[in-house]
Amino acid sequence: MAEQIDIVAANLAESIVEVDWSDQSQHAYHPIWLRDNCRCEDCGDPAIGRRQLRLSELDLDCSAKSLEFDAGQLLLNWSDGHQSRFSSQWLREYAYDNKARAARVFQPRLWDQAFRQDPLFLDYANLDGDAQLLEMLEQVRDRGICLIRNAPAEAGILEAFALRFGFPQESNFGRIQDLIIDRNKRSIANDVHALKPHTDEPYRASPPGILLFHCVTTDIEGSGCSTFVDGFEIAEVLRQQDAEGFAALCRNRQSFRRHFGGDVDVIAEFPLISTDEFGNIVGIRLNDRVAAPLQIDPSEVAVYYRALQRLLQLSEDPAYRLELNLQPGDIAAFDNHRVLHGRSNLSLNGKRWLQWVQIERGDFHSSLRIIADRLERERDANPLLRGAYG
Repeated sequence: MAEQIDIVAANLAESIVEVDWSDQSQHAYHPIWLRDNCRCEDCGDPAIGRRQLRLSELDLDCSAKSLEFDAGQLLLNWSDGHQSRFSSQWLREYAYDNKARAARVFQPRLWDQAFRQDPLFLDYANLDGDAQLLEMLEQVRDRGICLIRNAPAEAGILEAFALRFGFPQESNFGRIQDLIIDRNKRSIANDVHALKPHTDEPYRASPPGILLFHCVTTDIEGSGCSTFVDGFEIAEVLRQQDAEGFAALCRNRQSFRRHFGGDVDVIAEFPLISTDEFGNIVGIRLNDRVAAPLQIDPSEVAVYYRALQRLLQLSEDPAYRLELNLQPGDIAAFDNHRVLHGRSNLSLNGKRWLQWVQIERGDFHSSLRIIADRLERERDANPLLRGAYG
């Protein structure tokens, strides 16, 4: 349970509302921000779609004429005759100075050798209840991946499971995709040759969010395994080794294209590494198989290629690779805006069949919060990782 922090003082300083807290911190709030965020019965709450107040009708120069406070709330009387009441908890939660916002930024847990050697596996049978399902969602949120064993090795299981926390996204590949080795199909995923670690479909403005792979059938006597890499970890390694190159990959946009004649022609241009305003990594797009010709300032080309080559080398380095020989009934759930996936060379004596579904990241995070509420657990009302949207 978080420590209760109370208001110890509040005053008006040139119309700015300054609040002192029991933990010795101070926050300042602009009057128009407070007036616009009034949640009284007359103004309404946009979180539930019942906002009556319209900014277009407000005086941007409105001011607080007086204020009152106690430990748990702040009351403001406005120049337009309105009165607003804000709880101390709400004011703390939405304080918007740089220090407060930086402190609220979600911090994912990067992989290390200990995690790669012993990743968390959950048992499918234990995911019936909310508590275990929340553990799975939090693992994907925090580590970017969660591994599940002992699901029924049957077609159709994956969609039913995914619907518990999101809605499948449909694309030109379909709603539920079957990855079966078939050399007659155009997708490289149906070949037996190794796939280098990559994120899926960076050529889309909104790439697939949470991916789930379910092993239905595999040739246990053959060779080959699925590989996963923490894109955030290798990006941080690059930042430590080549800060200039890292900045170039964040600053410049890379073009991606997927073109099958008469079927699909999708083009997108976004940075390979997305960061927030505080420099935290929030998303990765990395798939050199579908990279289109780079279109950036000539002065940036050399450093950009230097950094891109190093990032690709890190992604292919076995030291950063999690290798899994997926067995029938195994499910891998991971964030496609963070975790790179691939495959070693396959040697098959029989059939290999994976089913694949993708879930929108916003729905995933919504389910995480709703399930936490049902369990009366602490949850995060702030945006989580923004993803590779640039």
